[in-house]
Amino acid sequence: MLRVLTSLSLMLAAWSASAVTASAQDRFALVIGNSQYKNVSPLTNPGRDATAVSALLKDAGFEVTAATDLDKTSMSRAIRFFTNQISGKPDDTVALIYYAGHGLQVDGENFLIPVDATIGREADVPLETMRLADLMSMLDTVRSKTRIVILDACRDNPFADIARNAPRGLALVNAPAGTLVAYSTSPGATAEDGSGNNSPFAQALIKSAKEPGLPIETALKNVRLTVHGVTSGRQTPWEVSALTEPFSFFPGATPLKQDASRDKTTDAWRKELQGLTPRAAFDVAIREDDVTVYEQYLALYGSDALASQIRSILDRRQMMIAWLEAVTLNTPAAFAAFLARYPDSDLTETARRLEERAKTRLSFARSISPVLGLTANALNNQPEIRTIVREVRVPEVRTVVKEIKVPSPPEIRTVIKEVVKEVKVPSPPEIRTVTREVVKEVKVPHEVVKIVRVPGPARPCNCTGPGRHPGYPPRVQGVPPIGIGGGRPPRMPGGMHSPRPRPQHDPRGGRGGGMGFRF
Repeated sequence: MLRVLTSLSLMLAAWSASAVTASAQDRFALVIGNSQYKNVSPLTNPGRDATAVSALLKDAGFEVTAATDLDKTSMSRAIRFFTNQISGKPDDTVALIYYAGHGLQVDGENFLIPVDATIGREADVPLETMRLADLMSMLDTVRSKTRIVILDACRDNPFADIARNAPRGLALVNAPAGTLVAYSTSPGATAEDGSGNNSPFAQALIKSAKEPGLPIETALKNVRLTVHGVTSGRQTPWEVSALTEPFSFFPGATPLKQDASRDKTTDAWRKELQGLTPRAAFDVAIREDDVTVYEQYLALYGSDALASQIRSILDRRQMMIAWLEAVTLNTPAAFAAFLARYPDSDLTETARRLEERAKTRLSFARSISPVLGLTANALNNQPEIRTIVREVRVPEVRTVVKEIKVPSPPEIRTVIKEVVKEVKVPSPPEIRTVTREVVKEVKVPHEVVKIVRVPGPARPCNCTGPGRHPGYPPRVQGVPPIGIGGGRPPRMPGGMHSPRPRPQHDPRGGRGGGMGFRF
């Protein structure tokens, strides 16, 4: 009996200490784990994850409301009960919500999936699920200065009818002042359910949160590095923190301080990374999960084998930031700017649909502007357009690429060479037609007439003979004619002259010292 009373007294003492701690710290938690889905394949670990996290939070002094396998009505009631529970509490109350199960995004909004959801198209999602924005709005109504939302969701998109067109993973959300939103994986990526008793994220969270005096931001950094390593880079948790008060799950020996890394400058991060090996610098970049740290790592170790993982995370993070800006502004120009920067992504179809929807709203607003007393200039001069163009930060992306000094992939050029080969083609032989006029000299015999003037005798010849002209010598056979060459006529033997030729009439009528003869 004494032993029973002792045990009972110890239990009461422990309960009293827990109650005092919870009352002093005013910590309240709502834990939901949805595993047994009715219309899609069930999940293994969300129920077990909820149980393990509930135990952690109870040890940390939280008053925990835990529930598993909730349908839509039960989820709404649980969230309403939780917010009513803390609505009248002091300002220093800590409110924490942990959700494990399916989640997805549609039109830039995140939705938590109850176990009874029946979804055949995207239009069914808002009707069959719990909108995360509604949950955040309900938390924002309470006076708590520290609000923590942990989403171990987005295991995958189990609804095949919308999975083809819906963006991957959950969308980035803004955390109101005093709020921290932690995701089990990067925006636009899916989380793994795990092969053990808990998901990789839940297992790492339980281990890291137990360290006394560790700020929650530091604890989540350790979770990120652990999960990234366990999943070989497939899953990288992240968070958006706007906490105004320091928080740790378990108190430490020293007063809790804010994480000092948030105040570091770009130069400070560069100097810190320079003094590390590429692997150690990679771990720092993953732990910090900061765009500035990612950029500095790539600038220093862009050629390292691990740099591709950092580039992938950074590219997706920048795209999701641009997507958040476009959805927040919700104007045609905002979506047009996003599409110009990311024309081919899993968000392209949604961006086009929202752009057309925004154009319709703007057209309707212009049509009723005379009734409302608005002018066309007031509708056209939208500061949101100027903001989205400035906030897209396209020049910064170009600058980052220059600083990273990543060797560009080999440029492939198709060069078409026009090779002109000099071929010596023999010219065709020159054909000449030569017409030769052969003038053959034909010697035609002709009569040659020579006129010889023979000087007459100095004195009359007294030779006479029959038939001869007085004064001319007789013609002798074989003796050349008288007067040729101008010599004297040869004399015949016996002192006789050669016979004279028969005189003929000279047509020229030779006169004087000689007569003309024809031979």
